[in-house]
Amino acid sequence: MAPLEDRALKLIYDLRLLTGQMHGMARYALELLQAMLDQEPELAVGALVRKPEHARFLPADKRVVAIAANLAPYGISSQMNMPSLLGGLKPEIYHCPFYAPPARYNGPMVFTVHDLIHLRFPKDHGLRYRLFYLWVVAPAAKRAGAVFTPSQHSKQDLIDLMGVPEGKIVVTPNAAGEAFKPPAKGAAPLAGLPPRYVLGVGNPKPHKNLGALVQAHQQLLRNPPGGVEVPPLVVVGVGPGQADWAKPSGELILLPSLSDEELAAAYGFARVVAVPSRYEGFGLPALEALACGAPVLATNRASLPEVVGEAGLLCEPDAESLAEGLGRLLADSALAQRLRQAGPGQAAKFSWARTAKTTLATYRQVAARWR
Repeated sequence: MAPLEDRALKLIYDLRLLTGQMHGMARYALELLQAMLDQEPELAVGALVRKPEHARFLPADKRVVAIAANLAPYGISSQMNMPSLLGGLKPEIYHCPFYAPPARYNGPMVFTVHDLIHLRFPKDHGLRYRLFYLWVVAPAAKRAGAVFTPSQHSKQDLIDLMGVPEGKIVVTPNAAGEAFKPPAKGAAPLAGLPPRYVLGVGNPKPHKNLGALVQAHQQLLRNPPGGVEVPPLVVVGVGPGQADWAKPSGELILLPSLSDEELAAAYGFARVVAVPSRYEGFGLPALEALACGAPVLATNRASLPEVVGEAGLLCEPDAESLAEGLGRLLADSALAQRLRQAGPGQAAKFSWARTAKTTLATYRQVAARWR
């Protein structure tokens, strides 16, 4: 274990969730870390990883030292052993960028709760998740110096569902990555996709509500708006058979995964990007689509109105409302063009640099209380 440099702020940053699959929390953690390194020259980071080989996912920066701690992020062993590990490392601040910090750690700690979907939709997730929030997340929130969350809606959920004091919650929004921007002049559409298509991005989980989007698309195929040709629906993030509606056809194309560059192209050339979720802690696909200049249809639920603002069309999350919104954007080229032009400006309101600045300021406030 290499010692941390003697710098102004010594951070232990918990990246034990890194596995090579860049799901939402891992993406957030790495984007935020890079932005903080860009802003703070006197930052020394001990990055906790499960295995030494996972260090390859870290920023190539001499201020970042990988520390192998083979403790499963959500396991009982982590809860038992992390307090002593952190006690030995003596960080000025410990940040767990996912919702499983050691509840019994009595030190300068902050952590991030991305959403409270397990509590908001308990029937979809079962007793195990509710107990985890009761026994781990809520006690950790009481000990933590601050709790980060990405939206005002998630902040209110923390207050309403977990009783976290409002003054302890710091809203630090996500942002679109550098790959997400409008297609360059002369750029080619993503190979393998039809010339015209509607796009949905998500996963098979019920709250993503992609089944309702499929139903809405089928309604439009049966009753096209004003005689407009309805293009196929492309869904990214779901493979065949992963949901009862996930049955590929000429009108439904399923793409289990895309790189950031491929996804940006898919957004940028879509006729409409639909975000039908019933709940989002933030709603990164909506923001990424806006950044790429796509006309966005999103539901008026949870944090999505915060993200979309006036740059997208909002609707209810049922199939009929989604079909109406899709039809409107497909038939009204002037509206679609106005939204294409408004999207990048709305996306620019969300910045990793600003989130990093707020995060670093919070670190220093919490650390100062422990000196």
